[in-house]
Amino acid sequence: MRRGLKKLAAFRDEAGALHLRSASCTHVGCHLHWNSFETCWDCPCHGSMFDVDGQPINAPAIGPLARVED
Repeated sequence: MRRGLKKLAAFRDEAGALHLRSASCTHVGCHLHWNSFETCWDCPCHGSMFDVDGQPINAPAIGPLARVED
């Protein structure tokens, strides 16, 4: 999803809460893709994975995704 010139990673959980994060991987900055099978954000460049709250769950990224305000 986009907001102006920025790409956002947006996920709405079962309780209806919206999780907004930057869609740029913290490793090199590639744009993330949603993985509906594992319910996470995947980086196609080097294999990093992030949970819906933007925390890294698979390296090489070690930093969380930047938080975006509603």
